[in-house]
Amino acid sequence: MSFSFLAPQEILFGPDESRKTLDVARRFGSRPFVVTGARSFDALPIRAMFAGLTRWSVSGEPDVATVDEGVRRCGDADVIIALGGGSVLDSAKAVAGVAPNGGSVRDYLEQVGQKTLTKAPLPLIAVPTTAGTGSEATKNAVVRVPDLKVKRSIRHDLLIPRVAIVDPRLSALAPRDVAASAALDAFTHLLEGYVSMGAHAMTDALALPGLALAAEGLRGIASGKDAFGSMSQASLWGGMVLANAGLGAVHGLAAPLGGRCSIPHGVGCACLLADTVRANLSALRSRSPESPALGRYEKAAEALTGTRTLLADGSLDSFG
Repeated sequence: MSFSFLAPQEILFGPDESRKTLDVARRFGSRPFVVTGARSFDALPIRAMFAGLTRWSVSGEPDVATVDEGVRRCGDADVIIALGGGSVLDSAKAVAGVAPNGGSVRDYLEQVGQKTLTKAPLPLIAVPTTAGTGSEATKNAVVRVPDLKVKRSIRHDLLIPRVAIVDPRLSALAPRDVAASAALDAFTHLLEGYVSMGAHAMTDALALPGLALAAEGLRGIASGKDAFGSMSQASLWGGMVLANAGLGAVHGLAAPLGGRCSIPHGVGCACLLADTVRANLSALRSRSPESPALGRYEKAAEALTGTRTLLADGSLDSFG
């Protein structure tokens, strides 16, 4: 088998690793531009270290106008620090790509613009405060185009953050509904990546144990227990899986849904997951009963439950 594998150049994972953020950023530049959430930043235990730095807060999922504003605010920054959830990370990644190249982010969006990035993006240090999107390990940023009612990606191998700093203690501060939505996104990344036609040995090594970690994290969120170490690791691995194996119909359907409706991405994935998998299984059984994807679904079920009974009725309703 031949495959390639893309990932951040460096990953720092563990409690309090986020306290190293400024020291890490100084290796890449002396003029940081800090991108944060609109409300979540004030609750972070590391917020004081960013006092006096140029900071831009992002509210909601990024759209074209948001990213273009970020590019203007970025000024002469030579390194970007993204400290927040998936929307913050995607906003920062898009700004990092467009700032050195000029124009609007709309010019670089797939199926919307005509340009490609020709100059290297600004170095980006990604510090997620939710465990779900895996954006700290991916090569694209998703941006809403309101006038077209769609979401599209700006994508380039060099948009993968230079350093991902994953501190589970930060994601543990997220409100429960935000944490659950993010976790369901990570779960979907791992499952779709595992059964994807682009899956290979490296992504499999992350996806199967990642599914077990995501299930543990989701149970923890549901019961009020601290399982953010598991969930943060599952989210990081999910990002690497989707960046290298691709995704499936759930995300294919969630994209236009998110473009038309103000619905959290993870909630959209969760609502679509069971029925989409049921349709996939039905199609595989009727059209390609020898497909290895059927066996992959069963292995995924086994990773989650320790048995092969989950798919006995052809559904994944037990996930809910």
